[in-house]
Amino acid sequence: MCSVGDDFETESKESPKFMLKRGPVQFDKCNKCKDQKPVILLRYEDAYCKDCFLMGSNHKFKALLGKSKLIRPNDRVLISYEVGQPSSALLHLLRNGLDLDSPKRLRIEPVIVFLEDQYHLTVKERQDMIDKVVNDILTMKFKPHLISFACSLLNEEMVISDRNLTISEDDWETVDKIFAKQITNSNKHEALNIFRRDVLIAVAKKLQCKFIFTPELSVEIASSLLTNMSLGRGSQVPDDTGFCDSRDKDVKILRPLRTFDMKEIAFYNILHGLAPVSIKQPVVNPYSSIQTLMKQFITGLQRDYPATVATVVRTGDKLALDKTKVSGKCKLCQGVVLRKTEELTSEESISFSKIVSNELPDHKISSEERYVKVKEKFDNNYGDEKSDEYCFSCSKLYGCLL
Repeated sequence: MCSVGDDFETESKESPKFMLKRGPVQFDKCNKCKDQKPVILLRYEDAYCKDCFLMGSNHKFKALLGKSKLIRPNDRVLISYEVGQPSSALLHLLRNGLDLDSPKRLRIEPVIVFLEDQYHLTVKERQDMIDKVVNDILTMKFKPHLISFACSLLNEEMVISDRNLTISEDDWETVDKIFAKQITNSNKHEALNIFRRDVLIAVAKKLQCKFIFTPELSVEIASSLLTNMSLGRGSQVPDDTGFCDSRDKDVKILRPLRTFDMKEIAFYNILHGLAPVSIKQPVVNPYSSIQTLMKQFITGLQRDYPATVATVVRTGDKLALDKTKVSGKCKLCQGVVLRKTEELTSEESISFSKIVSNELPDHKISSEERYVKVKEKFDNNYGDEKSDEYCFSCSKLYGCLL
């Protein structure tokens, strides 16, 4: 909310600890209009009436799209529909913008695509979910496009349906066959994210869309930023967490909900009487992968310190890549591959330290000779022929794919 809530992303003085000591704070007037009684409280001190909250939500959504100046009138935009609150809110925000009878009306041609990949559900549960997704899309007066992730991933004919989708109990087993048995959950999660992005871009090109809208919220952006740092994808942070992912020259991925949090989205849906599609979520050990651990970490901090996510997201927006150090594109994720320099990178330093630590001391030779020996081993190990084709993270991931 540019005029409503740009100031609410700073750390609140009314933290949960102070709230417990002083008791709940009463809000009699809306923070924006100073007239109506508030019905929504965000970040412990931002109270808004219904009209101000909904007006601010629509304004924040359209302002982010308008600020980028990327989309032109009548551009076709693929809307990636995902089960849950964000997608329903995104469709409603789009419908409101398209139906406006004013110069501020959205002038795009949305194409709604649902990529089905909920393999933890039974076939019947997946079919019921598809029916609900189709109904939700039709309720918003859009035409649904259904695609099987498994079929698209395996280079089978990309079938796009508007009602029915062929699903099977063996879909996940089919997808899982592309991974080596020793792959970690972190690498599998990362690979699936890359494959899902590739499939969406392929679908966008087939449907002649120049842009893709994804329903990622601020908490997902923040956790993705920390995950990228942990996995050695620091150079991909601007594309993976920024408003625009421009790695593909023909299709750009945009994140129009990246400044919203789940509480705002949930309130938006409730006040509009929307019924988002919900499904049974898989039981996941938060310590099973770096991705789930980072999301738990960010969510926990946000619960106690309301400005956590906003601070992380703003910090990520300030990160930029030195393009003079780019030597090419990664063959797997399409991210940048950094040029090798005379100075040791953090990756090379760790690799060198590992070799030195594992090298048994040989006192029969001089220290200079021992250094030459270790240096030769380092050059041989680090001089992988694929190091120029893949970024650091994907070079580790490549060997886990069959």
